Amino acid sequence: MKAAVCYEFGGPEVMQIADLPEPEAEAGQVVIEVHASSVNPIDWKIRQGQMASRFGEEFPQRLGFDVSGIVQAVGDGVAELKVGDPVYARSNNLAGKCYAEYVAVDAGVVAPKPDGLSHVEAAAVPLAGLTALIGLRDVGCLQQGQRALIIGASGGVGTYAVQIAKNMGAHVTAVTSARNRELVRSLGAHAIIDYARETVLAEQYDVIYDTVGSQVAAEAQRHLTPNGAYVTLVPQPGVEFFVPGETVRQPGGAYFVLWTPTAADLRVLTGWADEGLLRSVIDSEFSLEDIQEAHAHSETQRARGKIVLRVKA
Repeated sequence: MKAAVCYEFGGPEVMQIADLPEPEAEAGQVVIEVHASSVNPIDWKIRQGQMASRFGEEFPQRLGFDVSGIVQAVGDGVAELKVGDPVYARSNNLAGKCYAEYVAVDAGVVAPKPDGLSHVEAAAVPLAGLTALIGLRDVGCLQQGQRALIIGASGGVGTYAVQIAKNMGAHVTAVTSARNRELVRSLGAHAIIDYARETVLAEQYDVIYDTVGSQVAAEAQRHLTPNGAYVTLVPQPGVEFFVPGETVRQPGGAYFVLWTPTAADLRVLTGWADEGLLRSVIDSEFSLEDIQEAHAHSETQRARGKIVLRVKA
């Protein structure tokens, strides 16, 4: 099979297309024929070597955490999935391994693909959508009628966070640029702040979700309601790592969320998508062979929504 791999840390040019053996389904796993994957900032941070302490320094490395495709093989002990099922997942393999024509993943992270989403649209969802869901639900403890501020609302996580916060019944204020105003409004934002012309932190919020790490935690915390939370995707001093089910949430705290993918959480997103309450914003599509260009585009950090790799035409 064809797969994108890197044999050393470096820029986009270290990503190469190689011929590798197709994976086999071990006990508890399924093999997915990959129709599409997507590019997330964590992918090129791993490729650059920024995350070697977590993902190791052994090569070749196979990246890509998102997959949408068709179940091609089922391992022993897997009862809920069968060959031919259209599915999607956030891989729990080290570094992902979804930039390939086939990938083997644990069945416990795989959910049915939303009927209303194409494989390209579905592949955009898992990592970014789950990051948004878990940040708002488990860390922010967002409740109906509360106020959420989504910073970086036009980005990969931000576009899902706006929709999810609205689906949870919150009043959503989106922070974005003037050119993305209508996009985030179409996603359900009730109010919009142009960060280039307006003060971002001017009111009180129950959850401030900073998807781009643009705010100083201490300042953001001053704009929280008494039981609120500042959630960021960029660690900084004063921000605690939050592990759902383990970390005791403190009122007014500042957190960076660490989470483990599950099919149960992905099914929450599937439900909203099937109801027409969650859609993917696709910035651009690239072929697997154009992985270098896809990574270079992602590194500009100017994508509107998600960058998708179309693996199977």
